[in-house]
Amino acid sequence: MVIKKTISNDRKKRRHRSPEKKTQQFDKILEVGKQLFLEQGQEGFTMRRLAKRLEMDPNNLYNYVESKRELWIAIRKKFYEQYRNENREIIKHFNGSVINLLLLIFEHFFEFAEKDYAAFRMMHIILSPPSEKIGPFEKEYKQFRFLDRTTQIIQKAIDEGEIKEDNAGLLSFFLFSLLLGATMVEKVMRDKEHINDKIGEEVDELMQFENQNFTSKEFRKYLLRKIEKALRNPN
Repeated sequence: MVIKKTISNDRKKRRHRSPEKKTQQFDKILEVGKQLFLEQGQEGFTMRRLAKRLEMDPNNLYNYVESKRELWIAIRKKFYEQYRNENREIIKHFNGSVINLLLLIFEHFFEFAEKDYAAFRMMHIILSPPSEKIGPFEKEYKQFRFLDRTTQIIQKAIDEGEIKEDNAGLLSFFLFSLLLGATMVEKVMRDKEHINDKIGEEVDELMQFENQNFTSKEFRKYLLRKIEKALRNPN
């Protein structure tokens, strides 16, 4: 009887978590889920694996999020909001040429990926898991369309004569594509700069990313300088 009563009390404690505890637990679910998506990819990720990593009962996990698609949406929403808010602060406190503002935004793109590459991959690389129904997170989701803001800034630079282009949307998408690829290359370079085990690198061909006479940071600076030069003088 004592054992049953103890188990019952434990269940009540789990059911009556405070809002703060629930928020903390949900944030933990998002963080661990983000990392598991990075490790396993969209296809290898399962809610059961996540529950095991969190040391949670699977049924309890479903009280927070009902599917891996819903979790994917919640994770991306969190980090898109973070990225957008950080960009807003950059724009709010900047005073100078529009091109210099764009370069700061592009630098922030690199810094965000370097600080949390798992979040970066969730935002830009890992595709949405399929689902047969629309859950609560998806019902409330509104697209961030963060490229729209960059396009607006580029259009302003075009209108003011700083950039000699006639299609802000196309230029915005081109620059995003360039930055997206460059951040992934820089990630490989950073990893190679910190890994001492050289066994088998001839096979995976990644050794080319470290057998250069420049660092990942130098590569980033070079790319941003080239972008600046192209924006100021397209000829």
